[in-house]
Amino acid sequence: MLRLKILVHFTILSLFAVAVSSCSSADEPQEATTQEKVVVFLFSPGGLGDMSYNDCILEGVQRFKMKHPEIDTYIYSPDSLQEAEKIFSDWLERPASNIPVLFALGSSDYEPMAEKHLAERSMTENKSILLFESQKQYKDENIHTFQISMYGASYLAGIVAKVCLGEKEPLVILANNSDSPIGIAKEGFIAGYGDNCDVEYLADDWTGYVSATLVYQKMSDWAAGYGFIFPVAGGSNGGIYRYSREFDDCPYLAGMDIDQSNLSNKITGSVIKHIDRLIYEYLTEWALSGSMPENQLYGIESGYVDWQLSSRYKDSFYELVSSHRQEAINKEKEYYEANTY
Repeated sequence: MLRLKILVHFTILSLFAVAVSSCSSADEPQEATTQEKVVVFLFSPGGLGDMSYNDCILEGVQRFKMKHPEIDTYIYSPDSLQEAEKIFSDWLERPASNIPVLFALGSSDYEPMAEKHLAERSMTENKSILLFESQKQYKDENIHTFQISMYGASYLAGIVAKVCLGEKEPLVILANNSDSPIGIAKEGFIAGYGDNCDVEYLADDWTGYVSATLVYQKMSDWAAGYGFIFPVAGGSNGGIYRYSREFDDCPYLAGMDIDQSNLSNKITGSVIKHIDRLIYEYLTEWALSGSMPENQLYGIESGYVDWQLSSRYKDSFYELVSSHRQEAINKEKEYYEANTY
């Protein structure tokens, strides 16, 4: 029995979902000769619909397609890393054509997969790759990487957490223990808080981003023991916010990736990534020039990431955050000067 995946093919102003087989490369989108350029976008497994990072990316891609209807754009939302790997490897094996094609790998989970397959085969000249949340530099000038650092913004979250806590300690929740960008967020939060704290890992792989039910079940224990929760776990954070709406004992919280203050009155602020704006700019530059920056790190000073206070907490913490903003910028720079990835 064939497993199904979702292939979303963008039209000028709307999206149409088409179910296609994930077992045959014949069902992959064919770059029609009438197209000027093609973008193929691979989201993280189970990522779309997280009301967070992935959905924010989708907004940027939608805006790009509306601006550039002449570019055929495909979106894949795989069910697993194995399915994602098949999509990517099938694309790499395609013969060269006269149509430029950009393949966007929209997750740090795809870095090992990319390294494996790019070591085994070379890309044809018409192909380019954009790898999200990676600091790896490739010799091939058609392979581009970037990372949005959450260190500085998380540092400010740690400053706020210290004031909120009272006698209890904070808890950092991470999707897994292998994803470098979320580990950096943890380091920034702990530095801002000024002391070590407990860290909970939801899984050892990408499934930690899609475990909202598990998180919801654990929240009663966490609420009893901690005064602030800093969750970096994608769609799994939804379990925390759901608990906070249903039970009064919920500790103070941080939102993640987008402004999530409307999801809970316990959210003091959110670590915001303007990934929608960044991906729009990257895709636009590629559409116009055929290239993009080779390797970039965007920290709090770039404007693509920040700690944004929820409106209900601005009066309490605005001066505190403002007075430590330059400190957060400096600490982030020091962190990367001391750590090589």
